[in-house]
Amino acid sequence: MEEIILVLGGGGARGLAHIGAIRAVEEAGAKVRAVAGCSMGGIVGAFLAAGHDAASMEAVAEEIRYERLLSFGDLGGIVGGDGIARELGQRLPDRFEDLGLPLLVTAVDVQEGALAVLNEGALVPALRATSALPGILSPVEHEGRYLVDGGLLNNLPTDLARTFGPVPVVAVDVAAPPDRRLRFEDDRGLYARLKDAIHPHRALTVELFMKAFDVPQALVTQMRLSMAPPDVLVRPALGSEFGVEQFGRREEAIAAGYEATATALAAFSARRSGEAAP
Repeated sequence: MEEIILVLGGGGARGLAHIGAIRAVEEAGAKVRAVAGCSMGGIVGAFLAAGHDAASMEAVAEEIRYERLLSFGDLGGIVGGDGIARELGQRLPDRFEDLGLPLLVTAVDVQEGALAVLNEGALVPALRATSALPGILSPVEHEGRYLVDGGLLNNLPTDLARTFGPVPVVAVDVAAPPDRRLRFEDDRGLYARLKDAIHPHRALTVELFMKAFDVPQALVTQMRLSMAPPDVLVRPALGSEFGVEQFGRREEAIAAGYEATATALAAFSARRSGEAAP
């Protein structure tokens, strides 16, 4: 298969599907020219750009203990980014310029209310910024700006990917569906609620916050896709109940990413072959 540009969207733990997508790209024999990403997609994209293959990334995902990433937040975030920075810094180069592939990630400058495209300079602060979900993860002060998750304005940057050259763009969208249902009434018995106190579900307040993020994000993504559609759009079948914090569902996410991407790439190759036939 030919050279491609890979776009990896944000979605928290749902973004582990990108590892399966990369495995499908490897098996298809496609060469990745460059990567554009947001949030978890930006982080996985950085590993790819640093030379990690899918097997290596899967091993890292299995090795990381996500509870070690948690720290007290500041600058208006509940959770800080020190643990994330430590884990990324141990596994990735210091700067974008040290990567083996061109990489860009999106963030949002909260003071200016504008999209920030990060593709040079210090790498780990940029990855923290692109994944700093507002209100949950602390904003990142980087190069004189306060930055948060790029998913606010460009969660699947297919438009920016076109700047890497005139080759097919393969985009993997793992965002939570905006029509997922919320549970406003808790009619369970006391025993069931006590069990949840030990293995808690997200509080309704957090669910409402996440839904308020997901709905406009989906709208903005659809508008951007209509203006700059990728050659291949992959949406792994993760389901509406797969939460952005459910990193324990790693194998399920990777399998879904692999299956959806392998199917989409095979269809794209067949279509291209048909167009090339006399």
